[in-house]
Amino acid sequence: MIETDLCHMVLRSRCPELSQKLAAQEKEMIEAALCETGGRVSGPSGAAAKLGIHRSTLESKIASLKINKYRFKAARASKDD
Repeated sequence: MIETDLCHMVLRSRCPELSQKLAAQEKEMIEAALCETGGRVSGPSGAAAKLGIHRSTLESKIASLKINKYRFKAARASKDD
């Protein structure tokens, strides 16, 4: 994880366009996982497990990317109706 963070820091300083694309792609992947899990982050059927990362790491990324995980809970509930 430290290596990944270091790579992100280097990218942000040397190539901001690539860094923005990478963040956008990461956000899309997290939002897709949250959508599939109805906003559930942890547990065996949660988004963290789907993405293969620890729950706390996902929570940190959700906060840094300003993702509202609760909107996926509402979307899942309305699909089930």
